[in-house]
Amino acid sequence: MRHSWVVALVAFLLAAAASAVDFQLTVTRKIPLKGELEDRVTFGLLKEMTCDSEGNIFSPSNRKYGSAINAIVRFPRDASSFTTFSIDSDEGLDGGTITDFDLESSGELFVLAREVLQYSKVEVPVEFGKTFLFHFDRSGKILSRLELKLDTKGFEPSGIAMLQGGEVLVVGEKREEGHTYLNTEILLPDGSLKTRSALNPEGTKTSKANLVASTRVFNPMAIKANGLIYVLRGTTSEPIYVLSETGHPVKSIYLKPTDIEFDSPKIFGSELIVSEHPPAIVETSSAASLSSERLRRNFPMFSLQSGQMEDRYFWYKNTAGLACATPPSLTFIGQDVSSDGFGWAIFEASPGKSNATPSATGR
Repeated sequence: MRHSWVVALVAFLLAAAASAVDFQLTVTRKIPLKGELEDRVTFGLLKEMTCDSEGNIFSPSNRKYGSAINAIVRFPRDASSFTTFSIDSDEGLDGGTITDFDLESSGELFVLAREVLQYSKVEVPVEFGKTFLFHFDRSGKILSRLELKLDTKGFEPSGIAMLQGGEVLVVGEKREEGHTYLNTEILLPDGSLKTRSALNPEGTKTSKANLVASTRVFNPMAIKANGLIYVLRGTTSEPIYVLSETGHPVKSIYLKPTDIEFDSPKIFGSELIVSEHPPAIVETSSAASLSSERLRRNFPMFSLQSGQMEDRYFWYKNTAGLACATPPSLTFIGQDVSSDGFGWAIFEASPGKSNATPSATGR
């Protein structure tokens, strides 16, 4: 009898220890974006942003009246100034688009940009030409431009990471019959192709439905952290592929629970935080379509050792995108619906201690 009681107690304690905890976020600081900076970030919409060790935010910025990205904008968290890293200052690529960027610890920026041969009627790039690597200094000046000899047959480039020795890692995908195939290409310092490798030769399910909340679900990105490169797309149904600084496979990390779709992944130390996509919108006139579950935004935190969800932040602001994560503080940028004219702002948010509750998802 005593043995059964002990076993039950141990099982209960293990289950309790494995439960993720929800922390509701509260805005602790709000900085309005003004003038030209607001205009540039607004046209960047809620595309993925990042930050450096000094707290500066880097945001993609759209060329006006279209979806092509022509610049990366850097600004401090107090929004007191900004620096623009633009490909439009380069002759011959002023109509192109930026695919991704890699921020170096020195503050210099490498940008993957593509020539656009044809736009749709609503200014969406539909046909691409050459691919280039731009190197910017801290002031936004172009130091060099290198044409990359990518093999784009069955390969849509979407992410970049600079490797040791000046080599370049480009990650991308192809989609076929509901499956996504992730590939990497390594290019030499002169831009010529060195190797091409398949990360998932058998492919993995592209998405839960025909529609996705962000192209991140099928477009992989490369994040440099902890002396490694993490290649991932916005679904926990796909492993995270960990590469060395020379681009060689190290291991795979399987996130749990599976079938969560997300964008804006951020790595800090041994943890990953993402912006989880809400349940799919179903056309209905019922009050259920405006339920609190639909309005709630979740930000799960995963262990990069076990892959398990450890904790989860949440709030009810659907108009701001995750820009920077240094838990317990998160930084968002988006519309301030409390202001006149729905101006844009930087939001600093932290969890309130009294709002911690066990997560329904657990680990």
